[in-house]
Amino acid sequence: MRNIALMIAMILFQPSCQSFTLTSHRPLPTTALHVRSVPNEDESWFVKTEQFCKPFPEVKPHLEAHREWVAALRSEGCCITSGYRVDSDGKPGGGGLMFFAARNYDEAEKLVRQDPLVANECVDWRLNGWIPEVGDIQMR
Repeated sequence: MRNIALMIAMILFQPSCQSFTLTSHRPLPTTALHVRSVPNEDESWFVKTEQFCKPFPEVKPHLEAHREWVAALRSEGCCITSGYRVDSDGKPGGGGLMFFAARNYDEAEKLVRQDPLVANECVDWRLNGWIPEVGDIQMR
């Protein structure tokens, strides 16, 4: 019964991403109970673009930590996605892009600074808010 109540609470309570910190390296669930696909009413879209600034062998362990961090945020109810930018041949190397919802720029910046790639100075990054002009996006 306690598990059912917890599941219902997780579905109904959709926290912002402002204060999550990955504290464990245990395997993360492969599917989240509930993945938010759009910002809450009090949130806006933000986008972080990045480019590696260290050799890949130095970045690699932090890249895996970044993946775990994003997966954990999603499982906690954060509306977020992250991936590679690719060149004209579809090959990674152009850096990365992270799209997420936050209440304001300060909250968005606080989240970005927790990213293992940013915290370990593996990337040059830029944060911008994003306002849809024609159409919108939705996470899956």
